[in-house]
Order: sequence, then C-alpha cells, then structure tokens
Amino acid sequence: MKQYLKFNQHIQYTFGLSNDRRRVRPLTGAIMGLLWLLCPLGNGWAGEPEASPSSKLIVRDVSVFLVSAHGKKLNDTALFRSTTPGYMQSRRLSADASESDKPAPLGLITFEGPATKDIDVLLEFPSGRFLAHWPSARIQSKRIYWRSQNLLKESPLSMQLSESHWLSPLQKADRLYVKGIDKCDRFILYDVELNHNPRITMTHAENGFQVQNADTYPLKDLTIMQPAGEKDHWKVAAIEQVPGIKKENKKPEAKSDQPEKAKPVDPLSEESLNKKKKEAQAKALQALGKQLQAAGALPKLAESATKPAEKKAAAAATASKAPAVLVPYIESAGLSQAETLEVWRKQLTDLGLGTPEVEHVLRILGEHALRSDQATVIYRLDESYLDKIMPLEITPFPDVVRRTGIVILLDADPALLKRIDGLIAQLGNQSWEKREAAQKKLEEYGKAAQAQLQKATSNKDLEIVFRAEQILGKIK
Repeated sequence: MKQYLKFNQHIQYTFGLSNDRRRVRPLTGAIMGLLWLLCPLGNGWAGEPEASPSSKLIVRDVSVFLVSAHGKKLNDTALFRSTTPGYMQSRRLSADASESDKPAPLGLITFEGPATKDIDVLLEFPSGRFLAHWPSARIQSKRIYWRSQNLLKESPLSMQLSESHWLSPLQKADRLYVKGIDKCDRFILYDVELNHNPRITMTHAENGFQVQNADTYPLKDLTIMQPAGEKDHWKVAAIEQVPGIKKENKKPEAKSDQPEKAKPVDPLSEESLNKKKKEAQAKALQALGKQLQAAGALPKLAESATKPAEKKAAAAATASKAPAVLVPYIESAGLSQAETLEVWRKQLTDLGLGTPEVEHVLRILGEHALRSDQATVIYRLDESYLDKIMPLEITPFPDVVRRTGIVILLDADPALLKRIDGLIAQLGNQSWEKREAAQKKLEEYGKAAQAQLQKATSNKDLEIVFRAEQILGKIK
C-alpha cells in the first residue's frame, strides 16, 4: 500500500509540471484504478496486516456430564433435576422453585466470527435420548437438527432470562446470535442422556490416589477433588492423562501345510452308534420345538445371556489388566473453591474455549463437583470417543470447531463405603431426626448404596430393615 501511495504522489507531481502533460490524465486514472482493483486480489503489498481472527467462524461445543460410578448413563434423569427455564420444555423433573437457579449439566454451542446465513447444525446420539434443547429444532429419532440458522451480530432475543438465572450471562456474552424461523438466542443449549458405563477404580495412595481405567479410551486432564479438613476447602490431585487398556491383536496360529491325519473311526462301534442316536434325537426335538413355536404353543426362547457371576469375573479380569496410575496432589494444603476451580479454568482456556464457555463450565463444576461428603473425579473425554457417542455436523463447515466433553464422576471415592455403612447403622438410631437424616442422605447416594442396603434388609434391627426397603423402593 505504501508503494501505491508513493506512485500516486509521483503521478500528481508530474501532472503539475505543465499543461501539456495533463493530457495523460485519463490513462493515469485507468492505471490507478487498475492498481486499486489488484490490491485486494493479490497477496497484499509489503507491510499490509493480515486478516483479523474475527473473520474466521469459530464454533465451540462444550458439554458437561454427570455420572455415578455405579450407573450406566451420562446425565441420567435420576441424578439431578432440571433448572432450565420453563419455555425450554425439559423432559426432566423440574427442580423446586428455591433451586431453579442452580447450575445443571448442559451442553452449549456458541458461534464467534462474521455473520453467516443458512447454517445447519446436526447433533446425533446413536445410544441415548434427548431431554431438552433450545432454540427449537427438528427432532428425529436419534438426532436434533437446527436447520437454516442465521448467525447475526445484532438481533432481538425471543425470550429474556432474569438477571438471577444462572444462564443469564450467556445472553450477554460476546457471541453471535442464532436466529431460526421463529426463535433467537445467543447460544444453542442441549441436554442429552447417553449410555456410558464408567470403568474407573480408585484407591487411596500415600500422596494422592491410584486410578485404573479399564476402558480403551484414555481419560484426559484428570483431577480429583477431595474434601479437606478445613470447611469449603479441597485437596486437588491431577494428572495429564490416565491411559486405557490397549486392544490385543491376536495373531492367528500358524497352520501346518500338511493336512492332519484323520483318526480311523469304526462306524459299528458302540461309541459311534450312540453318537448317531443322540444326534437324531436332538434333530427331532429341535424340529418339534420349531413346530410348536410356530403354532404358538411354546414361547420363543431368548438368547442365552452371560451369567452375573461370569460378568463379574470378566470385569475383574479386565480391570486387572488396566495399569494403575498415581495421581498426586498438586498442593499439600487444601484450596478454596476459587483456587480449586482455577485449576480447570487454565485447562479449559488452553483448549481454546473463550470466557463465556469457560464460565459456563465452572458454574456447573462449582455446583456438582465440589462436594463435602466425597471425593469426585473430573476428566475430559477423548475427542474420538466424544465424536463416537455424540457426532456433531455443521454445514457449511466452519473455519474452526472446538469440541470439549467434561465428565464429573460421583461415588468412586473408596471412603464412601464406610460412610454408607455408618448411615445404615444410623437408620436404627434412637433419635427420629437422625434416622430421617440418614435415610435422606442414603436416598441421595442412590445406586452407590444399593448393594449395602440390600444386605441391610436382613439386619436384626427391624427399623433398619424397614427403612432400607423404603430406600431401595425409591432407588429402583
């Protein structure tokens, strides 16, 4: 551009020398116009600044999931109640009015960059179901489809959240508005329940915890928040990654080129005759069974399933193969809530999330991950696994897509079993208030206490038996 300005000054100086030279003005104007057109088409003049990052369309998808170590679903409907506003029409049970502004695990999609027209967002969940979403979208069996959305710099909101609502900061964030046919907001929200069986075991170590991951996918940025002796303080243990079990590639057995020699069999021997007789009887019974099933006289037999004892043995064998990894404490002393959340603030920022997305995650972690009764595990899902359980497709494809899945794992604390045993014993306390408090706490633990409650149904104390059966009825 500097070369262009110098050339322009030179032309103007030359034109001022004489009236005769003014005849070339039309030609000079044409040259100047040509240069002006070529500037944006080429690679730019020397010293010209590069395009601003805001010219890129950046999509950030960040989801937070809650799961119990004894559960089989991420964001199970039994784990928490909905605190989304009523117009989002959640399938979850709504929280009480006093808890309606408490953060709940939700997925969030935001857009940053230039205004864009007609963009399609497709979110799939092959093994799960949707519970809530906003703005309104087309719902199919295993997918949510926001079709022909316009990303705008300015637009009126369809619904204005109250200042006290925990989602209100997202409406004030520096992100593009997402406008469909009749709804507009500054984000896309979704709540999905996904099938997932956590295969993590945790034991106490001298300076932290030993963690085993029996799944094939690694656990990234794993942190453990353990309640410290001081109130509202936690000891934090962290590690960059906990590897999973590597799949064994079984090599086929080498076969000999020479055919095996068949053993001579006497067709008239007693063994051969008995074998043929049993085979004939089995075929006759099988044919008769099919005829009876076709006539409706016999029900169809279900496929044989693995026995519970065999399942437990297989799970134990798999867990034994998982390498135990030491997750050390990052500080010997307990940290306050702000200091504890600061650990994840840095990790989320390093992943490329902006302030609105980071604050959204931290609000949820502050509500569900920092517990006073048990240590919780927080980790990031492997990107390939996240794409497998919840594929995301955006058309036309944006310049940058950043996906992050955070899991809060409950009920994995090895000290929790002792605490549950103490609460079960408290069910028979002489004080009615203590019995009620213990029952309420055990109901909150849910499936984490199910096995021990089942044993309590054979207790000698009839009060413990009665209350244990009540709790089990609510858990089921």
